[in-house]
Amino acid sequence: MGPFRFNGVWLYTQLMAMPRTWLPRAEEIIDVLRRMKSKQLDRAAIEELFQLQRRAAIELMTQAGAPKAKRGSASLIDRTSLLSWTETIFKDESWQLQRHQETREELSRSVLEIQAVRAALHQEGRTLIRFPLVEEVLSANCASLPPGITIAPGFITIQATGEDAATTACQLLYHLATAMANDIEGFAARLSTPESARLLV
Repeated sequence: MGPFRFNGVWLYTQLMAMPRTWLPRAEEIIDVLRRMKSKQLDRAAIEELFQLQRRAAIELMTQAGAPKAKRGSASLIDRTSLLSWTETIFKDESWQLQRHQETREELSRSVLEIQAVRAALHQEGRTLIRFPLVEEVLSANCASLPPGITIAPGFITIQATGEDAATTACQLLYHLATAMANDIEGFAARLSTPESARLLV
């Protein structure tokens, strides 16, 4: 998996987990690198181009394959190597941007739908049940259903107890409906096939 040094300059697993704040600007960065005539970039150039602080710029250069600088000399990275690395990262990880955008859009639609329903109920003088919508619910599928939902051949059971049973039941029903919308094939399989039954208690 790579180096795992507690007393070294960097820790591989931490670097891999670092958020790439520059990813939304990756296409712009790639275009700049393609147009540049300089063969090498130093840390200051990386800071400016990727809009990073000093430490993050050094770590990015390390990830991109910059050779270790000699004592007293500036760290440099080959422009073509950096360009290739940036293109690869953008190709491999740009799907995350799409996923986040889709999640935000889904959240916005859900909020608008709920607001419309609540407004209609309020006009009719009905009691409103409120609960938060989180990404876990919006991205739910039949393999990630919470405890309290049973899907088995021929039936679905929602288990809600306690003082807030009504609110809990509404939350579970909404979670189930979202999972069905996101994973209708999985839902159909669990509902009709004994081997696919899922019991969550």
